[in-house]
Amino acid sequence: MRFSAVKESVLPYIQYATSFTSPKNLNTLLQNIHISVEENKLTMKATNYQVGFCCSMDVDASETGALTVSGKKLFDIVKELPDGSLIDFHFDGSRLNIKSGRSVFKLSTMSPEGFPTMSDINPEYYLKIDSKELITLLKRIWFCISNESQKLEYTGAQFNVYGNCLEMFATGLQRVAIASTLFDAEFSDEFTVNIPKKTIVELIRILEGRGPVEIETDRRQISFKTENMIIYSKLIEKFVKGVSRLFNNEYPVKAKMDRKQFIDAAKRVSAISSEDTPGLMLSFENGRLNMASLETEYGQGSETLEDIEYSGDKFEIILNAKHVTEILSNIETDGFTLEMADRRSPALITPESERYRYLVVPISIDKI
Repeated sequence: MRFSAVKESVLPYIQYATSFTSPKNLNTLLQNIHISVEENKLTMKATNYQVGFCCSMDVDASETGALTVSGKKLFDIVKELPDGSLIDFHFDGSRLNIKSGRSVFKLSTMSPEGFPTMSDINPEYYLKIDSKELITLLKRIWFCISNESQKLEYTGAQFNVYGNCLEMFATGLQRVAIASTLFDAEFSDEFTVNIPKKTIVELIRILEGRGPVEIETDRRQISFKTENMIIYSKLIEKFVKGVSRLFNNEYPVKAKMDRKQFIDAAKRVSAISSEDTPGLMLSFENGRLNMASLETEYGQGSETLEDIEYSGDKFEIILNAKHVTEILSNIETDGFTLEMADRRSPALITPESERYRYLVVPISIDKI
């Protein structure tokens, strides 16, 4: 196998493929990426059994063949070569020789035989969406996915397709996110799948700006195909039911505020907080919001925001400062509305665009 390519044309794909390997796995093949060349076409594959990646591109090839090689080491080498370098890759039967200018490297390889692949998908459902729209939805919800939950259904993002709508949910124990988009045509088949957080993170990193994305699923696996790449993923076969109903409650207490002003004040006030006391007490009265951190061993902070859009009796609620500021940092509009029912019920955060919303569970003072 022998081919040559400019650094910038192959480096991103080597990096993408490497992120799908399993560096700490005892199975060395899972630490490698599979490289093959046929008729001036370079193909790279990687998988850790849970997610998989495949890409292809045109190269100047003089010999065909296939091998597997450490993705991390290959990436580290190519990354350090000068920008604009023309790189020659030559497999001599045992090692991958990499040459560019005066730099020469010899990387150990393994046989491609037995290299694991994701199982073929027999698509039951199909969806096509522009990558910009898909990534926008994912960015609005992914940070609410639980990192450490004993319930698998809380460790992914739920895709719900019905009619002409794609609705996405993400939920941990303290927050819930919902985002949706509408299509011009309706889909005859309705389906719900739960996609792991690792896959969501890779989709955001790789697919942005890639044009149309074709999605196929058989409810056990899912694939995202765009341009010259395919991302595969196993699915979480459980999902949280009835999430959308959580957003249908009545919220008699409403306050409309400036997003940046709220974030800046919340960060200042909570600077004195600790992990044991993350609460941010919000007190509304007469068009004014007073923010206060909970008392800690270091003291307490407070700040008042004037002239907010609020009408009603005095109202207090305690929210997790980090959870709220993280949500507001992912909102794209200048203003937002905070809607509340009582001190113990989840509060609703709605941007000026209602295509996405968030629920935040309040902190009970007796639990601190």
